[in-house]
Amino acid sequence: MKTDKSKFLEPRNHITFKCDVCLHVWDSEPEEVVSDENLAHPYRYFATCPSCRAHSQQIPWQRGLFSSYVKSTGPKTLEGKAASAANLDGHPTPEEALRTRFNALKHGAAAKQALYFPAKPGKYDACETCDIDFNYCSQQVACMRKTELFMRHLIAIESHDPKMLREHQAMQQANFASLMDDMLISVINKGVVLETPAFSFDKDGGFHLAQYTDSETGKKTTIMDTKANPLLKHIFDLMSKNNLTLADLGMTQKVREENEIQMGRLQQEGKDKQSLADFQNKQHELLDSLREKIVNSQNALSQDEILLEHKKANGDG
Repeated sequence: MKTDKSKFLEPRNHITFKCDVCLHVWDSEPEEVVSDENLAHPYRYFATCPSCRAHSQQIPWQRGLFSSYVKSTGPKTLEGKAASAANLDGHPTPEEALRTRFNALKHGAAAKQALYFPAKPGKYDACETCDIDFNYCSQQVACMRKTELFMRHLIAIESHDPKMLREHQAMQQANFASLMDDMLISVINKGVVLETPAFSFDKDGGFHLAQYTDSETGKKTTIMDTKANPLLKHIFDLMSKNNLTLADLGMTQKVREENEIQMGRLQQEGKDKQSLADFQNKQHELLDSLREKIVNSQNALSQDEILLEHKKANGDG
């Protein structure tokens, strides 16, 4: 039965528009419908942007979608339909099923997890580097970037597949390394030790610097509190948790000595194995020579004249 495509050639009442000036996206009825025979869906739709009042047209992806409805084809005969259905054999694969589940969790009925991260364009720290249009983001239920990261972790943990987080973890480690470099530069510039003036408050709330008067010069000197740079602790924590210490890199004297001892043990074990192999080879050679001597002895006995005469005299011959 031939598909009736006439309904796809009629004007539509619900259109998605995008303003080219302020990039606002909205859905509404068209204010102007213009016929265009060059399009598969022969109409262009226009409306006034509610934000900046600019004359805007239909968003391009929806125009292409309308045209695809008109151009869509498919099998007409029973054989063609059967062949088309056979293309689904073996699908979905495990990878496709995982991707489908991810999309369903992200966009489908189970997207309630996304409510933990409501859409707040420009208010999250990640918004500064986000490439998603803020106007489009504001119309969504949840932040798309945070929701995607949330679902990746959820599926990776449920499926026991850490490969899904490989790219994210690599970016995190690169950021950690950059952050540690910045902290090291700050410590080098400001110093390992930081000095701040000592002070106190009296009962009335008055502020007083801790000072003393030099008896010789009569000058007042401020007492300074000396503290270690607080960034040092964070640097050491990052280094130890990311296995960046000298011991982890095998650069300390103790680790080098242990490696040398272990290497000596391996070399000694190699020598022991070699000497054991030589001993086994010698044992095989001795057994082979013993076997040959036994055969030669038996041949000599069988040819001994005295032994043959003795056997004849006793009737054994």
